[in-house]
Amino acid sequence: MSRPIRRAYVLSSMAGLLLVLTAASTAAQTSNAYFEFLMARRLEALGDNAGALAALERAAAADPSSAEVRAEIAAFHLRRDRRTEAESAAREALTLNDANLEAHRVLGLVYTAQADAINANAAPQKFLAVARDAIQHLERAAKEPTAGIDVLFSLGRLYLRTGEAKPAVDTFIRVVTQNPGSAQGRLFLAQAYAAADDLKAAIATLDLIVEDEPRVASTLAQYQEQAGLLKEAVENYTRALAVEPTNRGLKVRRITALIAARDFTRAATLATEAQTQHADDPRFPRLRARALVEGGDVARALAVLETTAKAFPKDAATQFQLADLYNDAGRDADAERTLRQVLEIEPGNAQVLNYLGYLLAERGRQLDEAIRLIERALDLDAGNPYYLDSLGWAYFRRGDLDAAEKYLTPAAQKLPRNAEVQNHLGDLLARRGRWADAIEAWTRALDGDSGDIDRGEVQKKIADAKTRLPR
Repeated sequence: MSRPIRRAYVLSSMAGLLLVLTAASTAAQTSNAYFEFLMARRLEALGDNAGALAALERAAAADPSSAEVRAEIAAFHLRRDRRTEAESAAREALTLNDANLEAHRVLGLVYTAQADAINANAAPQKFLAVARDAIQHLERAAKEPTAGIDVLFSLGRLYLRTGEAKPAVDTFIRVVTQNPGSAQGRLFLAQAYAAADDLKAAIATLDLIVEDEPRVASTLAQYQEQAGLLKEAVENYTRALAVEPTNRGLKVRRITALIAARDFTRAATLATEAQTQHADDPRFPRLRARALVEGGDVARALAVLETTAKAFPKDAATQFQLADLYNDAGRDADAERTLRQVLEIEPGNAQVLNYLGYLLAERGRQLDEAIRLIERALDLDAGNPYYLDSLGWAYFRRGDLDAAEKYLTPAAQKLPRNAEVQNHLGDLLARRGRWADAIEAWTRALDGDSGDIDRGEVQKKIADAKTRLPR
């Protein structure tokens, strides 16, 4: 063998030996890392957390290129609520392997906890930034068909909080598919359906388990109430009260649903029972009075509210309802007196300021005070279309048509289905000689679905206006 050939052979043999030695060293490192990894699991199961973490750190040192070990370190810290350490280890794992699902899971859950700690109303941009980071990582983890419930729940809740109803539905369907009997999973799925404007599916989701899980009955009842299924809602509020018999909120909702269902007798009876059980709560006599009024017994309703107003002289809601009932009964002086009493209790109550101002405007006197009162209401609730209507009507009654139009026009634009507001605008336009526009406004008033108007009077105004149109 010639010297060059022999030299080449020797070099080749040395390179092969080096590769073998390197492979052997790598295998040894991997073996050591795996041993320490398993030891960490065993020590953690035995409650030796310090020993478990030390073993994981030895595994990481033995195999510096292993993303799995660092992801396990991240998960270990997360299980102990050490979020800073968990985040750091998870990021190291993703630096080594961006496809590591466990690292994405840990980061997603860490950022979910951060998002939960942020008041989304006070800091919406900060919340959205953190929530999007969490969603990004959780979506990676959730791609795995066997993704854990913790990932799916967190991802679904974040979708709901960020207004992404469709992916929330899809995510919670996965939760319920994995756990068909999970009441919490079905509650969130129903919430997602409701957010997607699918009340029928929301109701069906909870209706399947309500007999076995009466804890969901109150939520189911609320969806049924929103869907107009009032009888069913009452039944489920009753079922919920069997679980929580002292829950005042449930009693209020059941009575309210009965009133909406026009079952005034039962509503009044249950309100009376609740009033006896909760004598310190003025909501129940107020509901009783409302049921009595709707049922046509105004005299008894007045007696109930007057008694309640004396028992709760500082309860503005009771005083306001009494004033409203006085007004409906034609007792204007009593209504005004009661509203002024409420303002002594709550001088910044915008609703009462507006009501009193409108009451004075309707009478056609004390119009300067009426305007001041309604302006104060608008200072507290700028742009409220009902208050704009009241102010415009007060100016109209005072004869200031330019100011009246300034406020009645936007009020009518914001409340196109409110009969009373459209009627006011029609009266203003007629006063200004704009007969065609007035007819359109009065026609909208007749077609409206809210507001108290005399339909016969409006029809007469339309007929008269038509005679004034140019031929």
